[in-house]
Amino acid sequence: MTFEHILGLTISGLTVGMIYALIALGYTMVYGVLQLINFAHGEVFTVGGYIAATTLIYTGVDATTPLAAKIGYFALALIVSIVLTSFLGWMIERVAYRPLRKQSRITALLSAIGMSIVLQNLLVIIFGPEPIIMPTAVVPTGFIEVFGVRIRLLQVIIIVTSLVLMGLLAWIVKGTRMGKAMRATSQDMEAAEMMGIETNLTISFTFIVGSALASIGGFLVAMYYGSLQYDTGFLYGLKAFTAAVLGGIGNIYGAVVGSLILGLAENWGVGVTLGVLAWLFVFGLIAGLYVQILRAPGERVSHIAEEFRTPEYERLIRSQYQLAPVVAVKTLLSERTDALVHVSARHAVRLMAGNIVLGFFAVLFFMNGEMQFASKWQHVISFAVLMAILMFRPSGILGDNIQEKV
Repeated sequence: MTFEHILGLTISGLTVGMIYALIALGYTMVYGVLQLINFAHGEVFTVGGYIAATTLIYTGVDATTPLAAKIGYFALALIVSIVLTSFLGWMIERVAYRPLRKQSRITALLSAIGMSIVLQNLLVIIFGPEPIIMPTAVVPTGFIEVFGVRIRLLQVIIIVTSLVLMGLLAWIVKGTRMGKAMRATSQDMEAAEMMGIETNLTISFTFIVGSALASIGGFLVAMYYGSLQYDTGFLYGLKAFTAAVLGGIGNIYGAVVGSLILGLAENWGVGVTLGVLAWLFVFGLIAGLYVQILRAPGERVSHIAEEFRTPEYERLIRSQYQLAPVVAVKTLLSERTDALVHVSARHAVRLMAGNIVLGFFAVLFFMNGEMQFASKWQHVISFAVLMAILMFRPSGILGDNIQEKV
């Protein structure tokens, strides 16, 4: 397994991860403001790609078109896609979600699923069931060489474009008045309304921005793979939702981190041998043992009120983690007398189980080091990563660290 091969897989993983991030940001923004999972967002992504490709097809751009005209047509397709898809996002919020805002969450969820089905079928009715083909004349075909690896110019464009858009989004959320309104609405909608914030306008803006990012993602995917299917958004939406949960649903930076991890996991998982993947489990095990033996006990001890803090009590809490196979298990099997000790024992056992799983897979992969996962396992790897996070850190990598109830 050469360095060039691993670097190529890493670039491909970052490229796919950046595309996931553009979609995941829409999920996480809407959830952050409304506590709602917009399951129609994947179809919005597909619509954006279809609109861009259709616009380019109608312009008649081909290999004989002058470069300046190609750039103009590309810009036109991008603008048309963003505008129409943003309008679609606004319409979805206005028609499918706003009337149900005061209803139960399951009602809004069913409405989101219904909207997803409607959009998929509208794409089939309008464009037909066959994939739409992106005109190759506007797709950059050049390569650049990095450390002996040939990287598609389009991959670099996707990564740079995604980074610029994410930086712009971060500025909007952190540095503009509308961004402050979004954060206020996310924290407490009623309080935001009392402070004079137009929450309906803020929510609509959130859907518009998320839909615009998704439309760009759809355009990039159509360019990257050369075509787009009417149901492509379902899988990409599911992957992006997975990435948002992985990073911490509602956390913008978490959506980006989760997307990159997911993209890298997919490409490394099917692109390298099990012997190489085993080292990832080894590094994970080292990090897990550090958390179990040093970090988690220190954080838990800091929760002890000063009037109850004694060296003996601190040692009892630390021993739940550092001697988990004996002390923590014994605590859980005995009668519950101290809430903090019991919660610490439960947390320690969960960390211990995670480290055991990492160690098991490290040994298993080393024993079968020459084997490699087939490409059909790519989706399985994605959701296996999600399940691991949900079992051992349900709030996600950068999600809120919600204290357990005692």
